[in-house]
Amino acid sequence: MNIPMEPIRLTAMMSAQMLPKAIMDFATLAAIGGPIMAVILEITAKARKKVFYDKLAQQVTAMTLVLYLLFIICLGSAGGFFSRQLPWLKDWFINPASPVMMFYVTLGIALAGLIPYKYSWKKLKKQKPLHVLLGSVGALGGIATIHVATVIMQKFFTLQIESPTPAVPAVPFYTHFMTMPGKAGLCLAGIYLIMAMSFAAAASGLYLVLRRNKDDFGRDYYKFTLPVVARWALFPTLLQAAASGGVIYYICGPNIVTLYNNIPVALSFGISLLLTVICCAVWIVTWKSETPMRHKIGLGLAPVLVILAHATLMAGTMNLYLSLS
Repeated sequence: MNIPMEPIRLTAMMSAQMLPKAIMDFATLAAIGGPIMAVILEITAKARKKVFYDKLAQQVTAMTLVLYLLFIICLGSAGGFFSRQLPWLKDWFINPASPVMMFYVTLGIALAGLIPYKYSWKKLKKQKPLHVLLGSVGALGGIATIHVATVIMQKFFTLQIESPTPAVPAVPFYTHFMTMPGKAGLCLAGIYLIMAMSFAAAASGLYLVLRRNKDDFGRDYYKFTLPVVARWALFPTLLQAAASGGVIYYICGPNIVTLYNNIPVALSFGISLLLTVICCAVWIVTWKSETPMRHKIGLGLAPVLVILAHATLMAGTMNLYLSLS
């Protein structure tokens, strides 16, 4: 049987090119989704009088700070690299009128809520409304960052159509924050928010496994929390897969047959779907298991598979878009 190697090589090459962005997307969106997850878990702990939810919220918050640090390092490195490759981009990162300033503001708001939220857990133990408020500031700052990112991308790429080296708009940066990104931008922001939840939960599974010996809360704790994390990862991932399918269908439009005729595109989407199904299987098994710690290898590998699935999905989508242009 003759195996077409060229489409496989092209698929692997494009997926490898998307891998750095997939890693950064995972760190960024997991950091944004973490506070949302933590606040809901803390409220659930109070409502159901289950201390394990509260402990899990603490661990998710600690993980989120690590992810924000990783994200800031990646963002700074990427900004420095692209500014050297394309000097005109530097103005977008440092000009006080640049829409990117909005991104820095929302990032600062998220951290301004998240840092005291993490380090006041014991001090505000009897003042839960105030503590939840701090967490909510961190969560809303992250959600605002998603909105800002979609607005910035729309503004940047719109200007780049007019000029390959677009200048920073000569208006105050905050005026862009009140701009609605349109239907496509809103759909993209919605998918990012879903991904934030699924990525945060996937990262939480790995974090709990890695911290098992350091934060040993007992067998009952992990028997309770790992299925919770698995459910948190499973349902947003299923929703994300459905939304991604809708986006692909929207891009194809009446040319849906192109999807079947383009082998690299079909391979990319097929591999992404397969990796997603494997992750979902791990989470379902963990959710239903009486001994969830036995599935720690699967939980540890799930974030890696999620990143690879995201990279191949982006590679396929880019290939499909270019083939239809």
